Amino acid sequence: MATKQEKINAILNDLKMATADIQGLGVISPDGMMIADQLGGNQGDATAAMGAALGSLAKRVTTTLKVGEFQEVNIRGSNAGILLFDIEGRAALILTVSKGANLGLVFLEARQAQEQLAQTI
Repeated sequence: MATKQEKINAILNDLKMATADIQGLGVISPDGMMIADQLGGNQGDATAAMGAALGSLAKRVTTTLKVGEFQEVNIRGSNAGILLFDIEGRAALILTVSKGANLGLVFLEARQAQEQLAQTI
């Protein structure tokens, strides 16, 4: 029987293989700790901390503006993009995507992984 960590990593592996547009991904806790890291390089801790801060700010904005529950954030930079998906308030899925990524496919696959992670975490 697979451990929880192995299940999370398997979901991330499947997501990363779904499209070449995903450069890196991870699962982070609301307090900024990395749960699973497939970002590459040594940016995991900084990404987890900034991702948690971004998620917290997004939750505050959606609450303040009364637009419902926070679900996802899409940031487009000049060289790449960052996507953050809430996992039932218990964690978040963070992705880095290439410039010009097929966001339709990335969002489709990421939302499916988001649901799978919600059942696992």
